[in-house]
Amino acid sequence: MVNRRTHQRYQAAIAAEVAIGGAVYDAQTQNISEGGVSALLEESLEEGSVVTLTLILTQDGIEDPNHEPFELEANVMWTAPSDEGHNVTGLRFQNVSTEQQERLARFLSALSE
Repeated sequence: MVNRRTHQRYQAAIAAEVAIGGAVYDAQTQNISEGGVSALLEESLEEGSVVTLTLILTQDGIEDPNHEPFELEANVMWTAPSDEGHNVTGLRFQNVSTEQQERLARFLSALSE
């Protein structure tokens, strides 16, 4: 099987929030890359939707008080039911600024250590 992914995926359970249409849903990532995340949500999101994704990036499980949560737009690429009754959703980051790319790269580098 050929891996068509551009970015390396890192297994990481990161607390997150997904906002769409005035509603905010709690989520948790299963994995993360420079291009997006796979997240568990109670709700099912429509493919093609654009959401605001907020990731609570931590160091050693502790939220860094010197950094705001990592917030950016993401596109819902796919969604599927999980065995536990949640929904697994693939989110691709959109409109990522240079500062956001650098911050994400630092976080992913720490995950790989």
